[in-house]
Amino acid sequence: MARVAGVSPITVSRALSYPDKVKEETRQRILAAVAQTGYVVNHFASSLRSGRSTIVTVFVSNLSNPHFATSIQGIVDAFEATPYHLMFAQIGYSENTEIKVVNAALPFRPAGVVFTGVVRAASTRAAVGKLEIPIVEMWGHRDDPIDMLVGFSNADGGRLMGRHFGQRGFRRIVYSGHTVERGAERIAGFRAGLAETGADLAYIHPMEGTRGIIDGMRAFDDILAAMPDCDAIFFGTDILGIGALLRARERNVAVPGQVAIAGFGGLDFTAHLNPSLTTLNIEGYDMGLNAGRMMLARLRGQPVERPVFDYPITLLERQSTAR
Repeated sequence: MARVAGVSPITVSRALSYPDKVKEETRQRILAAVAQTGYVVNHFASSLRSGRSTIVTVFVSNLSNPHFATSIQGIVDAFEATPYHLMFAQIGYSENTEIKVVNAALPFRPAGVVFTGVVRAASTRAAVGKLEIPIVEMWGHRDDPIDMLVGFSNADGGRLMGRHFGQRGFRRIVYSGHTVERGAERIAGFRAGLAETGADLAYIHPMEGTRGIIDGMRAFDDILAAMPDCDAIFFGTDILGIGALLRARERNVAVPGQVAIAGFGGLDFTAHLNPSLTTLNIEGYDMGLNAGRMMLARLRGQPVERPVFDYPITLLERQSTAR
């Protein structure tokens, strides 16, 4: 390919990796040769040969989750027009899966690693911590992050919703969603917020793993079967809350007249449902954009002023919990 372009191999490499360092005429000649020969850059092989990678690995709990999707878009936008390339891998919500996927990706020697979650497994934290590369954890809070962290307090979010439910006078209250790690933090905050108003959490309906709208519909049925006099449900995601609203309509259960429903995540379209869904708003896109910019700063050898950045959570009070 270098022969076709009439340049040296090192010039080809420089033009493809750092186009701003090559004359425009030369770069266009190389691009024409690339098109003619069908040449494809193997970034993995290049990083293994040189020991310097342009690959940033992003580990996502669930690629289909719209909450994480907004954060991923923020990361993508931060890296646009840079010489770095993003590689995505889904690690699920299982600690064992997290360990296996991360261990499989690390031999590719990424330049940096982003997790859309706080790393759970102690072995994984130790392994990535020894790499001496920039690490960003997201979508949670921990006092001892591996390196950098962009997130929020699940406990604070749960407390906000607990106060809201208690102040509305709900007393037969249910939580449905993840119950471990960040889910456990959310439940603890929810209980604390309820206690401030003299209320308590009556029932927990666990919903671990990846969940969709149909799961929210089934959860609504299960909750009313287990607790027919339930008057308010806090779902761990907006997706579950939307499913519950749909099932309530099918069953002619008045929301919020008979049962109040709230979600978590602040998805845009929840404001346009009927009834509109009360939720806790999280700045997912901004978190991703900030995480990407922090990673880029470290990759460029620049200082990061705030290596731990916590975003506030705001309560969006809407029709689904009105009194």
